[in-house]
Amino acid sequence: MHILLTNDDSHDSPLFLFTIRILKELGEVTVVVPAQEQSWKGKSMTRFGALYVDRIDLHGTPAWSVSGTPADCVNLAIYNLMDVRPDIVVSGINIGTNTGLAFFMASGTLGACFEANIARIPAIALSQWMTYQDHEQWNSERSFNPESLARMEQNVRTLMPSIWKYVERLDTPTTWSFNLPDHLNDTDIVRARLGHTFYGQCFTQRGDQYHHSLQRFDIDQAPDSDQAVVFTGRASATHIDITQIGQH
Repeated sequence: MHILLTNDDSHDSPLFLFTIRILKELGEVTVVVPAQEQSWKGKSMTRFGALYVDRIDLHGTPAWSVSGTPADCVNLAIYNLMDVRPDIVVSGINIGTNTGLAFFMASGTLGACFEANIARIPAIALSQWMTYQDHEQWNSERSFNPESLARMEQNVRTLMPSIWKYVERLDTPTTWSFNLPDHLNDTDIVRARLGHTFYGQCFTQRGDQYHHSLQRFDIDQAPDSDQAVVFTGRASATHIDITQIGQH
């Protein structure tokens, strides 16, 4: 299987590096990744200005680094960089969950998958819930506690056989979004709907500038929502078919 791998956290993400290792056990992996973090970019693409593509080495794995968005990476890979069209696009593992409708629409991780679907290629998104402390350490130091990182990698290795069963059945250009818990209580993957979660204020003022600073918001706590499933220590799986948007 030819796997195209990208993310929105850029190539220095430790989660991205162990994703490469795991996927290499499942197929031939081509890595095309944003040169800088592109979180919250959704499916935006570079319309004006040039994109720059560099060859880099990620701990022994050759990759392309692109000065653009995750969706840019996918389109460039499919039509410009790869000799063979990928069988599937994998996006992630994202640092943080992509649960709930509002975050689903904002996610660069999901945006890469939708660009794959537009190219008629199936995709999966992998997103990792983590503690507030781990998230803050990443935001301030771009690193993780070794114990936390080891736990997350082990969880992914435990869940990947079940996740890959979804991949092997993918015969249409749709997306499966998997959100993974921090502490795994059950190896079953739970089908969940996209929660009706909506954020509010995203920016706060500092002097004469406004900076991204997401304020508290309410989540959809219904048991069948993706967020609620992850909170129980189980991985959620949500199916997204962009061709059904607007259908009655």
